[in-house]
Parts: sequence; C-alpha cells; structure tokens
Amino acid sequence: MQTRAVQTYNSYKTIMNHLLLGDDKRGQLSRAAEYLKCQRSYLSRVIKDKHHLSPDQAYLLTKFFKFNNDERDYFTTLVEFERAGEPEYKNFLKQKVSDLKKKYDSIQERTQRQVHVTDNLQLQYFSNWIPCALQFLTMIPSYQNSAALAERLCLKKEVVVQYLEQLEKMDLVSFKNNKWINKSDNFHIPKESPLVVLHHQNWRSRAVLDAQQTTADHVHFTGVYTLSFDDFQRIKDMLLTFISDANRIIGPSKCEEGIVLACDLFRV
Repeated sequence: MQTRAVQTYNSYKTIMNHLLLGDDKRGQLSRAAEYLKCQRSYLSRVIKDKHHLSPDQAYLLTKFFKFNNDERDYFTTLVEFERAGEPEYKNFLKQKVSDLKKKYDSIQERTQRQVHVTDNLQLQYFSNWIPCALQFLTMIPSYQNSAALAERLCLKKEVVVQYLEQLEKMDLVSFKNNKWINKSDNFHIPKESPLVVLHHQNWRSRAVLDAQQTTADHVHFTGVYTLSFDDFQRIKDMLLTFISDANRIIGPSKCEEGIVLACDLFRV
C-alpha cells in the first residue's frame, strides 16, 4: 500500500499528503473526495491549511486507504489529537499516540510470537546458542538424530545428547522411535527480559565464527553511516517490516533448512 508505515508519521495531514498527492498519486485526491462525498478542494485545504477532518471522515478515509486495524486506530487517534483543544484531553491522546507507536515498534507484537519462556528453563536455554540451535534443527526430519546434529553443528555426539536431554526436560523436544522431535511453537523473549542480551550475544558471536568460513551463500554485513533523523526512522521501519514479512514466509514454510536471521540497527 505505502512504502512508509502509517505509525512512523506524527501528523495525519502528512499521511494524507503522502498517500494522496504527488506525481505517482495522480487522481487519488479526487477519488478520495468522491469516496468521502466532499469537494476535492476541501481535502486539499485539510492537508495544507488549518482545516481538519471530522471523526466520521477520518474513519471513512481509513477504509479508502484500506488500512488494517492498527493503522486505522493510529490515524483516527492522530485526527482526534490534532483537533483537540482541551489540554488534558490532548495530553491523553498524545499518550495514546505514543502507546500505538510503541505497539508498532514491538517486534513481539508485529510477529505475534508466543512467549513460551518460564523461569525453570531460562538460564539453561539461553546459556549459549546450542540449545536453541538443537531445538529448531529437530524440526527438520534429516536432523532428528544425535549423530546428524553433531555433524551439522561440529559438536561431539555426547555433548549433543546432553543438551537434547535438557531440552526434553524443558518439554521443548521429545524422544520417540529413536528420533528427537521438536515439540514447541516458535517463541520470543520479551524485550524487557535480561536474557535478551545473552540471546543476542550468543548468536552474534556465532555469526562472527560463521563469517570466518566465507561460505558463498551466507550473508554478513556491517555498515556504519551518518544520516538524518527522519531517514533513521525510515530504515528502522523497513527493517521491522522486513522482519514481519519474513515471519509470514517462515511460518508456513517447509522445514528443510536451519538458518539464523540477525538484524542490527542502532545509534552509535
């Protein structure tokens, strides 16, 4: 629909400008006005002057734009915020806009992953990268035995068995018919958890080791740049959108290969 997410804007007028005006949006303003049963000049004044959409018009415009529920809530709340005159109500709406932005920024919300972490397994599971690697590789039929797993991960077979037995106690894998079978759905560590840093460290360290192998079909990239504040937000949104899209592909994908996807974007 649009290259930049609705929740990255701070004004509904800027959203309208982006989606209705411009050389690549020829005729879009007229179509929107027809949908809202108003004059094209009125919508133009809303975008450029101090006029505001009514709440009814704001809702109808979200239908015209084919916004999803989160985008609709964000857009209509921005309209309320910019229309509001009572300071206390305006502050209330400002906080609501902030909360909706945070919801959008949360990878856990965007990927809708199940949080399946309990106190009993946290420290063992996130002590290093091996338990996580074993758990997910056991989703692949060719890696449901300890010998194949040991060869794949360049570990001793007895070490692999030790970790698999720990995972079995955590109810993340089971041993049936001489096969180690994955039992759990994908899960995500809440960003508030102190184990998030461990999880990132485990896999970033493993990525450095993999980069030293110079495997042809693997990708490792690190870039350091300077850019505008707005472009930082745009790139952040692109990464979050990519992660969300990638999870939609990964979810129904057949279990044939185990991979690690690591994305980093941060201020120096």
